[in-house]
Amino acid sequence: MEYTALYRQWRPETFDDMVGQDSIVRTLKNQIKSGRIAHAYLFCGSRGTGKTSAAKILARAVNCISPKDASPCGECRVCKQLKDGNNMDIIEIDAASNNGVDEIRDLRDKVKYPPTVGRYKVYIIDEVHMLSIGAFNALLKTLEEPPAHVIFILATTEPHKLPSTIISRCQRFDFKRIPHRVIMERLEMIAQASSFNIDEEAIDTIARWSEGGMRDALSLMDECVGFCGEHISNSDVLAILGTADQRFIFEFADNMLENNVSALFEMINDIIEDGKNISVFLKDIIYHMRNLMLIKVCGVKNDLLDMSDATLKDYGLQAQRASIEKITRIVDILTGLDSQLKWSTQPRVLLELAMVKICRPDEEQSYEAIIERLKALEQGMVSIPKQPQVMQQNKEKKVAKPKEEAGERKKEVQKKEKTADKINSKKAVSTQNNGKSIEESWPDIMNEIKKERMPIYTLLREAKVSQSGEGKVILKFAPDQGFYAAAIEMDDKRTFIQDMIYKMTGKNVIVACQLGESSNTSDEDDDVVKKAIEIFGEQFVEVVEEDD
Repeated sequence: MEYTALYRQWRPETFDDMVGQDSIVRTLKNQIKSGRIAHAYLFCGSRGTGKTSAAKILARAVNCISPKDASPCGECRVCKQLKDGNNMDIIEIDAASNNGVDEIRDLRDKVKYPPTVGRYKVYIIDEVHMLSIGAFNALLKTLEEPPAHVIFILATTEPHKLPSTIISRCQRFDFKRIPHRVIMERLEMIAQASSFNIDEEAIDTIARWSEGGMRDALSLMDECVGFCGEHISNSDVLAILGTADQRFIFEFADNMLENNVSALFEMINDIIEDGKNISVFLKDIIYHMRNLMLIKVCGVKNDLLDMSDATLKDYGLQAQRASIEKITRIVDILTGLDSQLKWSTQPRVLLELAMVKICRPDEEQSYEAIIERLKALEQGMVSIPKQPQVMQQNKEKKVAKPKEEAGERKKEVQKKEKTADKINSKKAVSTQNNGKSIEESWPDIMNEIKKERMPIYTLLREAKVSQSGEGKVILKFAPDQGFYAAAIEMDDKRTFIQDMIYKMTGKNVIVACQLGESSNTSDEDDDVVKKAIEIFGEQFVEVVEEDD
């Protein structure tokens, strides 16, 4: 017996069989019941959402002798004859191959003939946007005032390509993408009826990759049945798609958020060795990061995320460990990469390059990368080294053996010796710089700052130091480094630098910042600026130098 594809076997025969288009089904059924049937319909929507199926059901329903709840009964003489593909009352036209003026003129000449079996002659024109301008113009008059026994049903995936004169003559119905959960329920029902087993995770993957199209989902499941037999696992579906499983994608996203570029390179190598398609895998990663972005913006409980509760929980936990700036920057880089892969012969190199950009924002000059660096600096500045906690030895303390007591005393002696060594080394550092100016000791000061407070060292890396007057040090920054200067002006950072200068040189100084090459700013001007910052806050104060 000749095999029929699943999407053809399970094509809806009645309006009740259609899923995911409840509003459209309700409208069409009410029109049939009340007899308010339009002379022209326009069905719009993406592929596999049920446009052609709805057109065929409507064509049979308007001709059925005894419809059941506005759907064709399938038992009367008319329904049986119209179900045959050779009937003369339901004419399906492919506009992609019949898009000329001559074909439309031939159609216009035939519409005057009455139906042979039912009450209406129905013309279903699929992919109607493929008609030429001349063909549209030839169809206008007939579409506006057809004979009473004729109904036109136009179907298209690109309604924006249709002339407004055509759209205005039709009742338009927009078929939306079928929800993820609805597709999963339909696939599970078909699997049970077809006597083959499929894992729930595999159904979820098929539904996710169908992108709201039932026909795509059934075609993919049909392919999986041919590949696996009676049992379909998620790994089999992933092997057919050429992508990785969801756990792998979560781990890949974790490494991107943690800037672990070496682990990302190893995972990319695993993808290549397993024969996965980089373009397909990249689309999965973009979709994953898009979900994280939605959670960060809209929260976990929102209607934009169509997935199982367990998966949604995993997304929520991962989103807590990421910032919205980091996620949007990753999405921006990956979407740009997606367009480049279409024309590249080295997709692996481009993917690895994108991972380096994601994990090393300090090497980029984009706005998102700068924001990410600033957040990292803020976190480094706010974090304070934890002090060792003093254990309460008097509470619930067990009696130690003599050997344990001796070992503890030995450790305490070693700790005291290490502490004394550190103190002596610091004294040596401070004494060896005695007699030098702050400008001469600045490299040593920077080295000590780098050891203790790396974020402050990053801010001071390009600053130039000059000592203007007794007890004052000016740090000069380039004109475009206003943020660095403002960050150094914060009390905790300025105090740390002043303490480090005293530690290395033994001099008590006040640190001030200056932008640009000019060094003529007087002490009074600095005091005025500081006073203004104390009163209004540094975000509302801007220093503007007037020209002479």
